[in-house]
Amino acid sequence: MTDANLVMWSLGQIADRDGVSKPAISKQIKKLIEAKPETPAELDGLGRVLRISLAHYDEYRQRFVNPAKATAPIRSIETASSSAPAIPPGDTFDEARRQSEWLKVGRERIRHQEEIGQLIRKDRLSDAVKVAGTEIKTVVNRLQNKADDLALAVSREGVHGVRVLLRKIAFDLGNEIADKLGVIAEAAPEFDPLIEDIEG
Repeated sequence: MTDANLVMWSLGQIADRDGVSKPAISKQIKKLIEAKPETPAELDGLGRVLRISLAHYDEYRQRFVNPAKATAPIRSIETASSSAPAIPPGDTFDEARRQSEWLKVGRERIRHQEEIGQLIRKDRLSDAVKVAGTEIKTVVNRLQNKADDLALAVSREGVHGVRVLLRKIAFDLGNEIADKLGVIAEAAPEFDPLIEDIEG
């Protein structure tokens, strides 16, 4: 699917469709762009979003907005596929039908990417990398505690003894890091939580 086939809507069009204010849509789009900077969007000279992929916007809200707190309807792929989007002012029926079909294609493509594990939240990934990095650094920083063992290996067996000991130390550190990361993985939720305040 090329960019030319994406259904790109302005903040005003989305606000009119969903019956909410433009600032509310702007706030949601800002969070979407922060979480998924690869989201197709047209920007003005100051970097502000002029238009955004409607399929990506709706998919993001479906996945991360708490329906109980949403002021605008959450449009799932199933419900969106059963009805065409509202026709923006000035558009013809044929254009609205074209947009509706490409919107369905866009949503199905996003759903497929999610199913095969290509979609991740950037903020969650960044947090996970920081936690993993901290745990790895903590383990590696204890390497200095092996200085006495290394000095003893040098005095007893020379360079060969140090090589043998370093292999063992590296193996032990690798296992400890793997254990730490395993604990983090086990404690991690299977799915990302809803973004509770996205409508606030």
